[in-house]
Amino acid sequence: MEHSGANKGFFQPAPILPNQFYDDVSFRRCFKLFLPFSVITEVEAEVAALGRDVLSDEVFAWVTDAERNKPYLKGSGRDAFGRWHGELVTGEGWRELQKFGLSRGIVATGYDTPYGAFSRPLQYLRLHLWEASSANVTCPSAMQDGAAALLRRHLASRRISEAERKVFEDAYRRLISRDPSVAWTSGQWMTERSGGSDVSQTETIAEYQPEEAEGALASREGKIPLGPWSINGFKWFSSATDSNMTILLARTSQGGLSTFLAPMRRHDPNAKTMTGYPKANGTRLNGVWIQRLKNKLGTQSLPTAELVLEDMRGWKIGEEGKGIQEISTILTLTRIHNVITACGYVGRGLGIARAYARRREVGAGRGIRMKLTESALHMRTLAKLTAEYHGLMLLSNYCGYLLGISEHEATPPTSALAALTPADQLIEPLLRIVVPLAKAYVCKASVPLLYSCMESLGGVGYLVNEEQEYLNVARLYRDCCVLPIWEGTTDVLCTDMIRALKHPKTGTQSLDALENFIKTSYALNSEGGVVRPFEWDPVAKWTALRAYIDERKQADLVGEGREILWDIAEILISLLLFVDVSTDANEAAQEIFRRFIEDKFSREKRKRDTTAEELNRDLAIVYGVEEAEAVSREIIVPKL
Repeated sequence: MEHSGANKGFFQPAPILPNQFYDDVSFRRCFKLFLPFSVITEVEAEVAALGRDVLSDEVFAWVTDAERNKPYLKGSGRDAFGRWHGELVTGEGWRELQKFGLSRGIVATGYDTPYGAFSRPLQYLRLHLWEASSANVTCPSAMQDGAAALLRRHLASRRISEAERKVFEDAYRRLISRDPSVAWTSGQWMTERSGGSDVSQTETIAEYQPEEAEGALASREGKIPLGPWSINGFKWFSSATDSNMTILLARTSQGGLSTFLAPMRRHDPNAKTMTGYPKANGTRLNGVWIQRLKNKLGTQSLPTAELVLEDMRGWKIGEEGKGIQEISTILTLTRIHNVITACGYVGRGLGIARAYARRREVGAGRGIRMKLTESALHMRTLAKLTAEYHGLMLLSNYCGYLLGISEHEATPPTSALAALTPADQLIEPLLRIVVPLAKAYVCKASVPLLYSCMESLGGVGYLVNEEQEYLNVARLYRDCCVLPIWEGTTDVLCTDMIRALKHPKTGTQSLDALENFIKTSYALNSEGGVVRPFEWDPVAKWTALRAYIDERKQADLVGEGREILWDIAEILISLLLFVDVSTDANEAAQEIFRRFIEDKFSREKRKRDTTAEELNRDLAIVYGVEEAEAVSREIIVPKL
């Protein structure tokens, strides 16, 4: 026997993390379900390359740097002589990750690709691969996406002035650019001290003062005029503080809230270098002062601040007093980004757990060793996590598909997508319900799922593994915890959904849209001969639930908001699982569908087969049917 030491004895071989484009079975199935074959043949190689590049040493070095060198205010917000300065400094890793995301078109794919309604599903599938390697530069990307969608809608209108068109076109061009030297990210400022998602008590004030607008904004093509509105107030929780512009809410003299576009910087003719010499093309913040940066549990590389607004110049978007309606366009996009982020984190966590299970050996009794892939209990745990993740993936990517068909006309290329495509007049009502529902359900579920991924690595999972950043599930878990809070907490979203379902003008439309989806997808004829379980009747369950909703007042339903949202979400997921498995009758997908129905719809548990048979099914769920056979060949069956 020889004793161990710091540099001798047993060392666990590091897991090898594959490209998730190939390794993540749920990702592959969503890729084939929500994109037509013609698009797949054009983009598959590029998306696979993105999956490879987000796992590069360079990207992970940037992530580590962004986490180590957190944003800060230079001089604690004051210069050497006490003047309010407030210069924000971000780390090199953060800036490089931002450039990577912009240059790879993480937002632009939804706007500049020729795939119409399928540009959005493609965009969010690419975003899924990038999320867990981005160190949260995707937070500004989400608001950038929302701002671009809002401006695109207004640019299509004839109701804006020539001055507004010039400003909106310049901003829109930057928001969808892939050139980091041109591209803009955006903030979204709504939260104030008086409330989080409740903006009814907003204290920021905007006044129309065109004669006092001086200077101009920076633009490659020349000078863009400053806005005619002077905005003053205080924003309590503003993420993406280093963005180039923001969309914000402010109160006007006409009453109610209005939406404004305001660039973050303006030309400064008096700008000087640090040593006091005149500075050509200098800029300064556009009436914004950073009070302090927030100290958060997670997303620590993301600069989140309290902001003082003093004569911030901006442009009103849309009608005065209609700010809530305008900002809802952005909320739809940012909530979808939150849902994709949640799945991206869990997908990476499961990828690490799968890789670890193939390398880690544990005791099997009587001095025998086995890999975790041989452990019936460990693989049952991973199979349960994977099955739940697959349902979340389908719901998340369905949000992207709905958004795509709401923006572009499309003919469903497959019978499966036809079953998931509502009539034109029902798309918006369905989107209005599915997005907040998915944001509440998926983001809430992602936190315990990612914790279980961390737990599956034992003590190593709990470590902040910056030495091997690709294994840093602890960082992902810490960042994931914000997702059920951002863009509306779970209770806020449940309340929003109940209000939408009981709205006196549009509530019936939303209920009809849900009913249409449920009946149409349930009626799909399976190409693979998938049998509907006898205990599964989503139409009957929905009919009873709708009657319950119809009979009760909104105030009486709000207290049951979570139960109602969870019931509807599980009906939708069961149907998405059915449509998915109907495309090819894949054995693992069938098993996931059966287990979901057993768990959510059945009162009786099925009889288990032999341990070996159950292990084979679990391996197929975790690794895919074909890869499970390769994993099985790696197993050395212990001889007792």
